[in-house]
Amino acid sequence: VPLAIELAAARIKALAPREIRDRLSDRFRLLTGGRGRHQTLRATIDWSYESLPDPERALFRRLSVFAGGFDLAAVGALWPAGDPLDHIEQLVDKSLVTVEQMSDESLRHRLLETLREYAGARLAEAGETEEARALHFAHYLALAEHAYVQRIEEEAASLAALDADHDDFRAALSWARTRPRDLLRLASALGWFWHLRSYYREGRAWVEEALRLNPVDESREKARALWALSMILTWQGDAGRPLADESLELWRRIDDPLELALALESIGYSQFMTNDYPAALRSMEQCLESYRRLGSPKLVTRGRVAVGQMLVALGDVERTEPLARETLAEGRSQGEPKFVHYSLHYLGDAALWRGHASEAVQLYGESLRAALAYGNEMEAATEMQGLGMALAGEGREEEAFRLLGASTARFAQLQVTVMDEIAFWVQLRERYFHPVRDRVGGAAADKWEEEGSQLGWEKALAYALERAAIGRPSPAPVK
Repeated sequence: VPLAIELAAARIKALAPREIRDRLSDRFRLLTGGRGRHQTLRATIDWSYESLPDPERALFRRLSVFAGGFDLAAVGALWPAGDPLDHIEQLVDKSLVTVEQMSDESLRHRLLETLREYAGARLAEAGETEEARALHFAHYLALAEHAYVQRIEEEAASLAALDADHDDFRAALSWARTRPRDLLRLASALGWFWHLRSYYREGRAWVEEALRLNPVDESREKARALWALSMILTWQGDAGRPLADESLELWRRIDDPLELALALESIGYSQFMTNDYPAALRSMEQCLESYRRLGSPKLVTRGRVAVGQMLVALGDVERTEPLARETLAEGRSQGEPKFVHYSLHYLGDAALWRGHASEAVQLYGESLRAALAYGNEMEAATEMQGLGMALAGEGREEEAFRLLGASTARFAQLQVTVMDEIAFWVQLRERYFHPVRDRVGGAAADKWEEEGSQLGWEKALAYALERAAIGRPSPAPVK
């Protein structure tokens, strides 16, 4: 970015802003014809490149296919001739590759954007772009498919691994657009990640494109893609049930018990989102039995969490609370923040059903922290809204409506409309916010809600966590 600014400033007398913008997409064109310093920079890069031994020059060119940071395993995938470590060290010593130390003390490498574009141009000149892109795609497809297999038992670690390479997954998907089968394989392996990370718009676009390009496919990959798209559509408030049914039928023909149970779970969530809670409960209970037969403790907890969602939606707090306490303990012992988050959330919902606002404040605050640890922004926004209801029940009107505004704004940014369609949630929201609005007046409530919507997500999160930490004796339970 600083180089781009300097290049733009150097050309401001000769080019219109639009022409500068167009030419900045090819910064080396500007470098070549620019002032002395810019020509010197280009000459320096040329000299550094030409002074490299052939193997390091070849590796430097190939590194241009990485869209973000990369580790040594990724470099090795592009360098099948042997161990690339010595070559990478030389490129680092010559300032052509930078090194970043991550929070887990691992090292990742990166090319500065100017160097990446230079190396990419050299890669094209050498006629090696297609080969390097194919190796890049194969590496990231293998990573995505491994994470897909591990997602049940090692969900948090699998999500973190995909987070680190998200830019390169995007680059691999873009390259695969002219290879429909490859696009389907990668998009279907990433669908669960996009869903859990609230990348609804992006995930929907990729999976829809992959399915459109593979209309007659009946593979495992298509069944995965149908499942992923059904879940994304369901959370966006669109009709995901037909896709869930199609996925279920494909998995039935393929005869995969785990995927069949997961498809049944997606049908249960589709029923939940259309407010057919009794049918959703039956589906989740059937799903839980399938998980028990598979023998994984984490799958069993997952199924019990899904049952808990249906019970609290039905307002059955007597069954919700003991189940949620059990799944909370299981989630903590398993090290799964997702189960911790959902269990705390259901306990917060149950407290709202009972009219115990102060208890709900504490539970939603804990659940918000767990949602952030889990890394799901849609769930974090849901906890923020639940916390707003609980604060309204405590008589903390201004704080309550600010959190309502902040959470509503985040849902809009994520393109999530379903929170206005889940009947039990809407009922609780009306129960807690409407009396307060009547008491303080619409003008004041609207003002506070607008203030919340303008906070921005990070400030809204900090505000919510601060509000949850401030205790206040609860008034009489809301009836």
